[in-house]
Amino acid sequence: MKTFQKIILGLIAIITTSNLLNAHSALSDTLYVAASALNLREQPHTNAAILAVAEYGQPVNILDTSPNKTSGYRGEWIEVKYGAYSGYMNSDYLTTGYELLMPWAPAPAYLPNLNWYAVFSTDGGDSLRRVELQVEIDPELGNFVTVREPYKYGAFMIIGSIHPLPEGQVSSNPDLCPQTEALYPGMSRPIYWADPTATEQYQLNVFGTYTTNQEGYPMFLDYRIQASCYSFNTHSSCDQIIFTVPEEQAFWEPVYLLWEGDLNQDGWPDFILMDNQSDFSGTYNLYLGQAPEAGKVVRKVASFEEWDRC
Repeated sequence: MKTFQKIILGLIAIITTSNLLNAHSALSDTLYVAASALNLREQPHTNAAILAVAEYGQPVNILDTSPNKTSGYRGEWIEVKYGAYSGYMNSDYLTTGYELLMPWAPAPAYLPNLNWYAVFSTDGGDSLRRVELQVEIDPELGNFVTVREPYKYGAFMIIGSIHPLPEGQVSSNPDLCPQTEALYPGMSRPIYWADPTATEQYQLNVFGTYTTNQEGYPMFLDYRIQASCYSFNTHSSCDQIIFTVPEEQAFWEPVYLLWEGDLNQDGWPDFILMDNQSDFSGTYNLYLGQAPEAGKVVRKVASFEEWDRC
């Protein structure tokens, strides 16, 4: 059993490390400092002159998403603008403002600084609790993060935030296993608020072609998910394509609605989608709802790829 666990953790480490920078740069043009203090350097290496020092929570604007690797240093550097200065920062210590982890994921560099919460499934729904994380060291595979007792084995997912989040009930969907919430082409799924008197209606619409091959296996073509909203006050609507399944993947797996609720309790629905990239791994994407603006219904704030254990 211990050997099997190490195999799983090793695969998680390989997948997560290779996607960390790409996930950050794809989510937002603005990132936030997740270290207690972070140097802005003139060139992408630790010996370069320091132009400025940014404190925790300060925003920086990405100028170039191409990673700059320096021999002898494990981190990746990206070009950013901070205040009046332009230079390079280590991407390991930058965040979109939110981070998504699963128990036994590789420990990120910014671990001690963010506010960390865990989602727990209860008979009455899902709850969000502030938790402390700890790093367990494996001499062969590296450092992995777990939730400290007494919640070590009860948390399904871990969410980090630059700013504190309200604790308590966060979801109208008590079933966290994605297989029960598969989003197939042709279906629509409402995304609910905690307040049933809300004047807007949100839902996810799944478009695409469903067929079977000669062996009778399902095939999905032109597969995409669209978030829609409708205001009963203004009688206006909006639509935004939020997820498109790659063609090579669409032949095999649907996308799953893993969780829905109001994570930051701002009155807009939030949700997590998961797509299976293979029989063994999937990508989790955290979307926060927002007041509709220029057709934008949600914004993706965190992404995490891991071994699928559900």
